[in-house]
Amino acid sequence: MPASRARTSKRQQRMREAAIELMFELGYAVSMDAVAQRAGCSKQTVYAHFGSKEGLFRSVVRDLLGPISASLETDCGDLEQALRTFARAHLEHLAQTRTVTAIRMLTTDIARFPEEARALFNAGALSIQQRLAECLDAAMQRGELRRDDPLALAELLLGMLVGFDIDRRRLGLPGRDTAQQREDWADRSVDAFLRAHREPSAIVSPTHRSRMSP
Repeated sequence: MPASRARTSKRQQRMREAAIELMFELGYAVSMDAVAQRAGCSKQTVYAHFGSKEGLFRSVVRDLLGPISASLETDCGDLEQALRTFARAHLEHLAQTRTVTAIRMLTTDIARFPEEARALFNAGALSIQQRLAECLDAAMQRGELRRDDPLALAELLLGMLVGFDIDRRRLGLPGRDTAQQREDWADRSVDAFLRAHREPSAIVSPTHRSRMSP
């Protein structure tokens, strides 16, 4: 990466981190002036990089959710393994203290900013749904899943994964607090999803699988 691009990327990351810190301290009503001051730059610089407050926070959401999307290959060549990897990454992200804090803050504060709420939802939940839908659609094209609306199936799987855990955490109640609990739930959800939507011809029985193994 050229030095100029590296400096730009580092500057943008500093502004995103400043926005996250201030959002947790003050809520979504934090001003762009405050973000600029925390990041050590001018407000004009923040606007030059992100265009608007909405653009800044969309970038923040994409940055936070990037590892989840990166865990899912678009074609999902090995569907079952791809879904398990994605499911575990998704639940680990939701369990992070930073994520829980953001959810609590946004739940109480973002209703006053409907346009920004829509933008954040599109950049977050909908982008993950779209990525997952592309994976499922590729599996349908290969005949591994029954033909259906891939966006609807993606939403079903995401709903199964989250369950009541976000509600518990938002209320300060115990959730799936260990990595093993989250892994078990991820696998349970993927197993249930595949039992419901996989093409029968794509199922390899344990006996057949053992004969195929070296």
